[in-house]
Amino acid sequence: MSIISKKLWLFGGVATLAISTPVLANNYAMPLRGAWSAPQYAMPSTAYVPSRHRYIQSQQLNPCYAPCSLQTQGGYAPQNGQYYGKAQQPQPTLLNSTFVPQLQAMTSDLAYMPAPVMSSSTLAPSAPTLIVTPDLVSRFGLRGRTQPEHKNVRASDVGGKKVGHYNVGGLNVRTSTAHTNRMLDWQENTTGKALTILQHRRTGVLASDSLYLGAGMKGGLMWQQTEVPGQFPILSRFPFFSNRTDTQTGVFAINNAALAITGTFGDWTSIYLQPEYSETDFSSAQDEMQLRKAFVTFGNLDKTPFYAAFGRKTIDFGNFDGYNPFTQTEAQHYFWAMSDQPVLELGYYKNGLKITGSAFSAGRQLRTAYAGEDNNIGNYAASIEKEFLFGKSSALTFGTSYLHDSIYRNNFTAHTFQDIITGTPPSNFIEYRNSIASAFVEYNSDTFDAMLEYTTTFEPWAAVIPQDIDGNIVTGYEDFDEKLAVTVAQVRYRPRMFNGRTAFSAVGTWGNISDDEYVGTSQFGTQTSFGKNQQHVLGVEHSISEYFDFGAEYVYNKGFIPFVAPQQVSNQDTEAHAVNIGFKARF
Repeated sequence: MSIISKKLWLFGGVATLAISTPVLANNYAMPLRGAWSAPQYAMPSTAYVPSRHRYIQSQQLNPCYAPCSLQTQGGYAPQNGQYYGKAQQPQPTLLNSTFVPQLQAMTSDLAYMPAPVMSSSTLAPSAPTLIVTPDLVSRFGLRGRTQPEHKNVRASDVGGKKVGHYNVGGLNVRTSTAHTNRMLDWQENTTGKALTILQHRRTGVLASDSLYLGAGMKGGLMWQQTEVPGQFPILSRFPFFSNRTDTQTGVFAINNAALAITGTFGDWTSIYLQPEYSETDFSSAQDEMQLRKAFVTFGNLDKTPFYAAFGRKTIDFGNFDGYNPFTQTEAQHYFWAMSDQPVLELGYYKNGLKITGSAFSAGRQLRTAYAGEDNNIGNYAASIEKEFLFGKSSALTFGTSYLHDSIYRNNFTAHTFQDIITGTPPSNFIEYRNSIASAFVEYNSDTFDAMLEYTTTFEPWAAVIPQDIDGNIVTGYEDFDEKLAVTVAQVRYRPRMFNGRTAFSAVGTWGNISDDEYVGTSQFGTQTSFGKNQQHVLGVEHSISEYFDFGAEYVYNKGFIPFVAPQQVSNQDTEAHAVNIGFKARF
């Protein structure tokens, strides 16, 4: 048995043990916001066509479905993606009433496919060919585009298969910038990675039985000025990035640098690994290099709307996309649930409707999710979203989700696993289950996006109930009922400029944390307040190429309220201004 065969058997065995064989298999319509390539089977006229795509004109695609013959008058040869001389572009002739969809051209910016030289008057490829451009691929996955688009795109991605891919020991090794774009986007599509893989397989961005290698990096200058020495709302999120005596500070930082390794095995199984390096972490208690994601997906959207994913991944809870080029919204910062232990996600995806349920350990996860008992399956999440299409290029999406228990369940604000183990809880330890709910509505069109999202805990966060250093609640606050909640409102305008897309964004975030009238006294004898905060961002981002984006943003913060010991160091009236200038690179 060859090495490749052994690997396939191994991965297949793991998937079989983790996930049951899908049932109710059938041919289903296209999923929400997946790029629409010409199907390899007859599609009824009522098939769901996802939003926010620009389709390449059918005469440029030359789709041909077996059995099919392309009638030509003599040979023809490509030149810079155009057709020249007396040679005529082949026209498909349908056999056995095979259905060929009429792809609609929603833009004049077309990607031309260099056509092969024809030595015969008949050619019958086994599958249709789709020219995948960043403009088209940017629509893959839930809730929107994330990558810029270009007017002049070289047709190097054909059906997601790079021209000149490598064969290593019988294994197809490929790259796909389109796939890397979506999988290593830290601002958008944060909770949709598992489904993105299935969509990319269905639309041909990912070929079967292949290993895709990709990488991405985000970094640049982070500069901030504050009116109170040492209180930097952004830079203080990352220990050792600011000095307690300064009112101004700036650093060069690698926010993220990661590999995206995707394996596609057969028609049903895909595996994804994401080793990641970051300097913006708690370096005293966390490694700069981590395996952030390692999961397997099992599904085939051509056969069934049901799918499953298992492993270390983002928990499918909330939207939390941010239109800012670099800075996370407060909703993402407070509520993004990333797992440390394996998560089992079961999902349904058809005609713009997505429903998922996730189960995972009750212990502390990397972010947000945390229930009281370790090593037992005692926490879960659920999500439902529905997209409504308007015309050819716009859509309105509604979504809501639920997380059963969270880190906001007690008044012990240990931030990392190590701090939980080595730290000392308050002598009056307050603890109860605290679920979270999130809801959003988003409008998307070719050049304009807008979203409103609201996320809230079901109960107050015990750590911000007014109390002393020992956890004893201040008299008069025994019935405290302020929920931890964040509202995000954001818009983005994306005109075509400078041979590509330039995105202008405005993002407002309002956080409610505690009683904004309460003023306490820290253990250091200083006054503290921690009721509300705000973060507002103006950003601009432009794509230099399909591999490189450059952007800048201005951030206004009101409120310095760290989530570690908030009652000891917070000031809700602190105002600070930040400028971030940086880049995103990928292949």
